[in-house]
Amino acid sequence: MPLPVTASIGGAIYPAHAASRSDLIEQADLAMYEAKRRGKNQFCLHDPAIMNT
Repeated sequence: MPLPVTASIGGAIYPAHAASRSDLIEQADLAMYEAKRRGKNQFCLHDPAIMNT
Protein backbone atom coordinates (compact mmCIF):
# COMPACT_ATOMS: atom_id res chain seq x y z
CA MET A 1 0.00 0.00 0.00
CA PRO A 2 1.54 3.37 -1.01
CA LEU A 3 2.11 5.88 1.74
CA PRO A 4 1.57 9.58 0.99
CA VAL A 5 4.81 11.54 1.30
CA THR A 6 5.29 15.29 1.22
CA ALA A 7 8.51 17.32 1.12
CA SER A 8 9.03 20.91 2.15
CA ILE A 9 12.50 22.10 1.13
CA GLY A 10 14.26 25.34 1.94
CA GLY A 11 17.33 26.66 0.20
CA ALA A 12 19.87 29.41 0.71
CA ILE A 13 22.89 30.45 -1.36
CA TYR A 14 26.38 31.16 -0.06
CA PRO A 15 27.51 33.96 0.19
CA ALA A 16 24.40 35.80 -1.04
CA HIS A 17 22.25 34.80 1.94
CA ALA A 18 24.82 34.07 4.66
CA ALA A 19 28.47 34.62 5.51
CA SER A 20 29.06 31.40 7.50
CA ARG A 21 28.06 27.75 7.37
CA SER A 22 25.84 28.03 10.45
CA ASP A 23 24.09 31.14 9.08
CA LEU A 24 23.56 29.39 5.74
CA ILE A 25 21.89 26.45 7.49
CA GLU A 26 19.76 28.82 9.56
CA GLN A 27 18.60 30.71 6.44
CA ALA A 28 17.77 27.47 4.62
CA ASP A 29 15.86 26.30 7.70
CA LEU A 30 13.82 29.53 7.72
CA ALA A 31 13.09 29.01 4.02
CA MET A 32 11.91 25.44 4.75
CA TYR A 33 9.45 26.72 7.35
CA GLU A 34 8.24 29.31 4.83
CA ALA A 35 7.62 26.47 2.34
CA LYS A 36 5.60 24.64 5.01
CA ARG A 37 3.67 27.82 5.81
CA ARG A 38 2.78 28.19 2.12
CA GLY A 39 1.10 24.80 2.09
CA LYS A 40 3.79 22.10 2.21
CA ASN A 41 5.15 20.06 -0.69
CA GLN A 42 7.08 23.09 -1.97
CA PHE A 43 10.58 24.47 -2.40
CA CYS A 44 11.31 27.95 -1.08
CA LEU A 45 14.55 29.86 -1.61
CA HIS A 46 15.56 32.25 1.16
CA ASP A 47 14.31 35.76 0.40
CA PRO A 48 15.23 38.50 2.92
CA ALA A 49 12.37 40.65 1.60
CA ILE A 50 9.75 38.23 2.97
CA MET A 51 11.62 36.65 5.91
CA ASN A 52 12.41 38.23 9.24
CA THR A 53 16.20 37.71 9.01
